[in-house]
Amino acid sequence: MNEETFLANWRTILENRVEEVISRFRRVPGVRALILGGSLGRGEPWPLSDIDIIPIYDINHGDEANERIKELRTESIREWEQAGWRTALDVGSLYFNVEMVSRVINSRPSDLDSLLDNLSCYHCLDKAYQCRVLVDPDGYGSDLVQWFNAHRFADQVVSLRKSKLARSFSINLSLLEKSITEQERLTATFYLNEAVENLRTYLLESWGERDHSFARLGTRFERIARAKQQDHLADKINKVRSLDDESVLNRLNVSPDWIKNRHRLSYRCRRSVGEELTEVQDARDVLRVFARYEIKNLWHGTSDAYPEWLGIMSSIEEARYGYESLQRLGDEVLSL
Repeated sequence: MNEETFLANWRTILENRVEEVISRFRRVPGVRALILGGSLGRGEPWPLSDIDIIPIYDINHGDEANERIKELRTESIREWEQAGWRTALDVGSLYFNVEMVSRVINSRPSDLDSLLDNLSCYHCLDKAYQCRVLVDPDGYGSDLVQWFNAHRFADQVVSLRKSKLARSFSINLSLLEKSITEQERLTATFYLNEAVENLRTYLLESWGERDHSFARLGTRFERIARAKQQDHLADKINKVRSLDDESVLNRLNVSPDWIKNRHRLSYRCRRSVGEELTEVQDARDVLRVFARYEIKNLWHGTSDAYPEWLGIMSSIEEARYGYESLQRLGDEVLSL
């Protein structure tokens, strides 16, 4: 299957692949419900949509079931690659058991803080919001999605999420400062980028918006900031992350072919579903997402020479400047 074949039939292919994995996953002992999350679950797919599955397990079989689900995930991706087109399948990191579902749907306001400390609960407020339940003989999936839909933008939930994001920003800022002291440019760049993303998500929460569609979030954030007359904040966030227009073009120019191809394909796919954006905006999103993955892959390496496209700060002096810029940006955002 080549690119043209896939793009001519992408909706059907994605739906067929969803049916494939659901058929496999539902037969795993201990599976009680399967939720289709993300853009496919919301009915807002694009050709490069991931298949996001959120399982609900029995209390006593969750670990074994999740391990089997992850094995089946690997098998499915391998088969799709052999067919000529890889689709990302996100399953196994976010999941619930029936006891946790009961705890969530029967929670009181005083329980919310501890609930949001659970990573599955915290992230599925976005990933499963307004999404589809595909396997649900006992109603656990429907109850959970209904709770997410009802509580995602409740004042207390938003306030707690902002508080947790502000705390994460402070932690990442401290880790950035420590990395500068230890003269670790790669580590410093990683924590600077993570802290910037904390601020971006904090702003989205403040504006009554969600952090979804990770691959396209940067452009969406720019649109929302413009509508809120806060363009300057989007510009500052891009600048601190070396993702201003000039930096994007420079980094793209020295990127490996696979990044350039991803940008070409991403831009084509986004335009094909009617999204209005520039090539620079798409390139910014691609660099933001894939540089993060590559930086994490380099984490335990011994080399101090890094590919230029990753946007690694070139010196400790640049890292100190980035730290000071981030402090000022944090003061501005967290005071809103």
